[in-house]
Amino acid sequence: MKPRPFRIWLQSRTIRISVAGLILVLLTGATWQYYGAIQSMYTKAQLVIAVLERVHEDYVDEKNPDDLVENAISGVISSLDPHSTFMTAEDFDTWNQNFEGYSGIGIYFDIIQDKITIMSVISGGPSDAAGLHAGDRIVGISGVSAIGLKRDDVPLKLMGPRGTKVKISVERRGWTTIRDFLITRDEVHIKSVPYAFQLQNSTGYIRINRFSATTGKEFEEALKDLETRGMSQLILDLRQNGGGYLDAAVDIVDNLLPGGKRIVYTEGRVKNAFREYFSTERATHPLIPVIVLIDRTSASASEIVAGALQDWDRALIVGESSFGKGLVQSQYRFQDGSALLMTTARYHTPSGRVIQRAYDGKSLVDYYTEIDNDSLRNASDKDKSRPIYQTGLLKRPVLGGGGIQPDVFLKAKSDTLTEILRDLIFSPKRLFFTFSEAYVRKHPELKKDFHLFLQDYYADTPTLQLFLSYIRQQGFKISNSDFNKNQQQIAFLLKQNIAAEIWDDEARYKTQMLRDNQLLEAIGYFPESDKLLARAYPSASRSVNK
Repeated sequence: MKPRPFRIWLQSRTIRISVAGLILVLLTGATWQYYGAIQSMYTKAQLVIAVLERVHEDYVDEKNPDDLVENAISGVISSLDPHSTFMTAEDFDTWNQNFEGYSGIGIYFDIIQDKITIMSVISGGPSDAAGLHAGDRIVGISGVSAIGLKRDDVPLKLMGPRGTKVKISVERRGWTTIRDFLITRDEVHIKSVPYAFQLQNSTGYIRINRFSATTGKEFEEALKDLETRGMSQLILDLRQNGGGYLDAAVDIVDNLLPGGKRIVYTEGRVKNAFREYFSTERATHPLIPVIVLIDRTSASASEIVAGALQDWDRALIVGESSFGKGLVQSQYRFQDGSALLMTTARYHTPSGRVIQRAYDGKSLVDYYTEIDNDSLRNASDKDKSRPIYQTGLLKRPVLGGGGIQPDVFLKAKSDTLTEILRDLIFSPKRLFFTFSEAYVRKHPELKKDFHLFLQDYYADTPTLQLFLSYIRQQGFKISNSDFNKNQQQIAFLLKQNIAAEIWDDEARYKTQMLRDNQLLEAIGYFPESDKLLARAYPSASRSVNK
């Protein structure tokens, strides 16, 4: 069967360019000076359509017209910058969930032994309200067996419009029968501030994973809570944070800076790309010493926060030089639900530094992989040709030319996981998780004070041998030699999983922090942060931990 003519298909997809529409935009939104450029672009667009039509109708192999158009769009986008992108409707919805949330039942899950296993429950979500726990197995959805359901099909069954209901059948260790829960779907916001707690010596710790629609509110609530507990100094952890919404970054800085100070500004090719954002007195919290932790993957909104606090001498920036992503993406939605995220401006820190690092002449692969090349990063950090700027109050020199260079360099510990250990951790059977479930049931004496557990517990030789026997019974192949070589790492991972099983994910994270040498070393720089604050803001409150 001969396929429909490409132009007819194109018209049915409402992608056809309208000359009248272009002229209307020209007359109402711009000036006549762009008419020639628009007319030339339309002529070229017609050529592209003609080429696509010939390929679709006459090429030796039949090609999907959707793929042809999307590949043509990809060709256009690839000639821009590394961060402009085109998303299909499905891709955009998935991406948007990370920042806006979604309507569902509020769980993180995995498929273990063909069953939907709840790995954690989102606090305040529908499943949390219903009393579901990590470790519960969902074996039925809406009266139909969910055993053997593929991972990608689970969200299609559990997500849905807000206010609708879904019945799930749950089995839990210790229950003699399967129980049904009727859960009302609701908006679920993935927390962007997953951890906020007190460390030793009145040191507050807040980690931000992403900058989403709720980040500003979450951060302010965390600050207030820590302040009521007597926090006198703060670590703001932005490591591995790839960014997100600009407004969220502005909100974070606004909480930490006195009013009237420029936080960030944007400039682009067109006049309306210029924007300025200033701090207000409304949100400012008491000025205490702050250390901001960044690494080579801290990007975009993370760099806006770090750059603003550094430029106003408000925080000591510690860690590694950041990624260097300072391009403003404007969002354009189309009729079919797809979206274009296109760069329209560049971010500048208050002192004028351009956050974006150079990308011209680099392949996309080189652009993204060079951040892991230590020699290239060291050369960039020491490059004497980079422009030098000054901070706003103390006139300290800070480097421009891309990314935020820390005040104190602390290299992150390299990933030392062996291949066999990596296979063990990421086994589809989630062997650490399932072993810890059974182990905790047999050892109720472990359910004591968490701080004692954190300080004293270590997986001893009998426990390690029990784990070795268990993973072999589950079909995981590992030699005695390989197990012994990785024994210390395995013991620590068991401690993390046992902590999560007894308490929660925050307990796992606090256990992990025992090996976070970069964080532990950063805490030692609070005297420098305190001195910086005293010089820049003489009337600020002083830290009690000198």
